[in-house]
Amino acid sequence: MAKLSPKMVEELNSQMGRELSAANQYLAMAIHLDERSLKELANFFYTQAEEERAHAMKFLHYVLQANEKPVIPAIPEPVANFESLEQIAEMGLAQEQEVTQNIHELVDLALSEKDHTTNHFLQWFVEEQLEEEATFTELLDVVRQSENLLLVEQYVFRQKPGADLGGE
Repeated sequence: MAKLSPKMVEELNSQMGRELSAANQYLAMAIHLDERSLKELANFFYTQAEEERAHAMKFLHYVLQANEKPVIPAIPEPVANFESLEQIAEMGLAQEQEVTQNIHELVDLALSEKDHTTNHFLQWFVEEQLEEEATFTELLDVVRQSENLLLVEQYVFRQKPGADLGGE
């Protein structure tokens, strides 16, 4: 692997921190929902938190593979008080849109530095963000259209792989 520029190492470490921050934010959302007995929604956000942590680990391992030093930046405290499920879904979508922008900026940096290896590494994240934004856009649409939180719970349950939809 070609040597990473100091700027690229700094930005990859920053992205690792943003992924950890997102994981903590999703964890705070999950706890809020779990405390309100909205178990399916809580599980959705617990899973999102695990995914974001896994993303951070991908960045950490990539930096290590490049024989560079991963540095975990300070992680801001997550928002823990929410007014509504709609606010949570809006925050999740905004967070994913911000991560998408961050990933695109990393791709731009890799291309400007002719760092083809890092560009290739980042393409997985480009595709992942397309999926994440679609998931949160759909969740927000369902929340806005629903008059009952339990209907949203039911929707989230039906989206799980292997969910028993009944009737058979």
